[in-house]
Amino acid sequence: MTVMGILACKMLQDEIVYLIQKDSDISEVIVIENGEHEEFVQKLESFNISYRTVQDVKDLPDSDHNCSGCLTLVVWQLDLGLHEVPKMLKKRVYEEIPVFMPKADAIFLFYGLCGNVLADVESDFKNDACPVIILRDKDGIIIDDCIGGVLGGREEYAKVLKSFHGVGTFILTPMYASYAVKDFFGFGQASAGFTDQQMFELNKFMFESSGYKQVANLETGLHYTPGVEENIQSFADKYQLDVIQMSGGHQRLFEDCYKKVKNRLMPKE
Repeated sequence: MTVMGILACKMLQDEIVYLIQKDSDISEVIVIENGEHEEFVQKLESFNISYRTVQDVKDLPDSDHNCSGCLTLVVWQLDLGLHEVPKMLKKRVYEEIPVFMPKADAIFLFYGLCGNVLADVESDFKNDACPVIILRDKDGIIIDDCIGGVLGGREEYAKVLKSFHGVGTFILTPMYASYAVKDFFGFGQASAGFTDQQMFELNKFMFESSGYKQVANLETGLHYTPGVEENIQSFADKYQLDVIQMSGGHQRLFEDCYKKVKNRLMPKE
């Protein structure tokens, strides 16, 4: 059995569902049941994709690192709120990789640079028995974030930002929109002791001081997350932003990276 471990940000769960849906070579999907998994398994069920859950990655058997036979995917999504403090995100990812490594034959990180804190993750965990592989574009550059991944990489991301001609634009994917409307920068609200009104005022000040004027609804090609239009309009109304429609999103980068990881695990003869 060959095990691909996926350590992921919830913002990219639609892309993971898409890859699973497309790959008939997957014999089993295992989801870590840590409270971040509910949305993901609902989407799997909507496509009649079978799976099983385990409460902790430690409950999985150790891999013998002898890649052969059927492909098993183990999907482990980490807390979305870690993004509020990039150093905390790095700390958590770096803590969990060594826990995951004995259970998998490769760990595929569904993250980008995320504030530049994951730039060295592959070299910091260099291991021939279980390589750690992060999302990269066609030029071999680690993606900046989930938006950059959907656009295809750094070059394409830069072109899009330039196309706004200096108008501050906040870009939302479907998953990003589903959380932005209710929890934007609010994951640390309780620990900070802010009220809902204080969080709103803080967010609004951030947008105004940064010169944001509009929010872009980025078409990703995936329609797994419900209520996208309503969520984005609600977000725009809340912060007094204009809504624009944005094309150009696709899944090619994720497909290419997944294929490279899979071919490394199960090379074609």
